[in-house]
Amino acid sequence: MISSLEIFKLLYTYSYLILFPLVVIEGPIVTIIAGFLVSLGFMDFLPTYMTVILGDIGGDVIYYSAGRWWFHNAVRKVASFFGFNVKLVQKLEAAIKKNRGKVLFFGKLSHAIGGLILFAAGSAEIPLRDFLEFNFLATLPKSLILLAVGYYFGSTITNFKKYVDFTVLGLFVFTLILIGLYFGVTYFSNKLVRRLEK
Repeated sequence: MISSLEIFKLLYTYSYLILFPLVVIEGPIVTIIAGFLVSLGFMDFLPTYMTVILGDIGGDVIYYSAGRWWFHNAVRKVASFFGFNVKLVQKLEAAIKKNRGKVLFFGKLSHAIGGLILFAAGSAEIPLRDFLEFNFLATLPKSLILLAVGYYFGSTITNFKKYVDFTVLGLFVFTLILIGLYFGVTYFSNKLVRRLEK
């Protein structure tokens, strides 16, 4: 795992060149730091947002591919022997087959078990086109929220001397709304997962 300070240094030095692979590897923390650098003017919002989306989806395709092409019966037996929760994956597979859109969308926003849901989507042999469609729809708001969080903290630091700054105030309110929506969706996603675990 790469530390936050190392991520900051890499993004500060190499900018967009390193952003994509970092998002694939580390995900949310990289996006927040990228948002911080956007607020300071070291990176531009649109190319940063687009790169984050592509990196996030790229990482998810790796999970999907692992489930789709590597998780055959022999591997399941070995994984089960080493304590991997194969039964939960099977439950997720059934849930995805029954209601792929809802499970994939909310699963993408769930920190608790998001990776397993992406993995299960592959092992359930959901068509890649469908997987990418629902994944993309969930990635758009998720990436925007994480960038907004980083951007807000950067704006706060650069504007801390101003007693009233309506731009910062507006950004603060907007960020709070996005965070509220994000955690609301995450709550219901985790609730859905807990039902599947029973």
